[in-house]
Amino acid sequence: MSEIGKLGIVTRYEFLKHLRRKRLYVILGITLIAELAVLIILPLLMDGYPENPLVMAAMLTVGPGLATIGAVFFAGDAIAGEFENKTGFILFTNPVRRTTLITGKYMASCIAVIILIVFGYAIMCISLLAIYGEIPVETAKSFGLCLLFGGSVLSVTFFFSAISKGAMGATVITLVTIMVVFGIVESVLMMAGEPYWFLLSAGGDSVTIVFGGMELIMEGLVPSGGMGGMFPFDYEPLEIDLAAYSMVGYLVIGFLLSLWISKRRQLA
Repeated sequence: MSEIGKLGIVTRYEFLKHLRRKRLYVILGITLIAELAVLIILPLLMDGYPENPLVMAAMLTVGPGLATIGAVFFAGDAIAGEFENKTGFILFTNPVRRTTLITGKYMASCIAVIILIVFGYAIMCISLLAIYGEIPVETAKSFGLCLLFGGSVLSVTFFFSAISKGAMGATVITLVTIMVVFGIVESVLMMAGEPYWFLLSAGGDSVTIVFGGMELIMEGLVPSGGMGGMFPFDYEPLEIDLAAYSMVGYLVIGFLLSLWISKRRQLA
């Protein structure tokens, strides 16, 4: 059998593992709850929905955070788990290249994350149609950025999974790096008026900012006072195109490093 055929088998088997572990169903349920929370709570707090559909679309874009969580839980144990549970002695000694196995695991995780993101944006589009009778064209760009962000998070997670001794360590390190470390650095650079597009956390922000920028979103949520000094510092708008290029870098480099490290890592 060719490596492409083996890749298809590995991908299908790994995706079925996600289904059997019910991780996909749990995160889909969380996505639904998050979207419903926005649809129910936001009009109660604002005495109605925002007049601008772009603002509502931005609020319904919970995809970045959920893509991060989904990617980490789908991929945290993809490589590290095989070494931690000693299943690699069986899996990696089969007549299938390690690169094929890791690529199949990555593709299966990508499919799961894509399903998650599509589900979230489907709810968003249906909600916007029901409330405003239209779907902003920016939704398509936001969807593309969210897919790119999810793939980038997957690659970073695979990298940490390749160098970690255990699945839990890979999961925690990825979450802390993206949501805490990158988040803090981004905040500091933002307050200093310096560019921060090269951080992966900024890629997640771009999924929402594409709907008109932080200023438009805040003005839509606080129409009476506008920004009202919301940013008392020299706010540097995120360059979305550069953030997209940065995410491509994280996606490609993270995945290639995970392949290289996994290929050379010893089982014992």
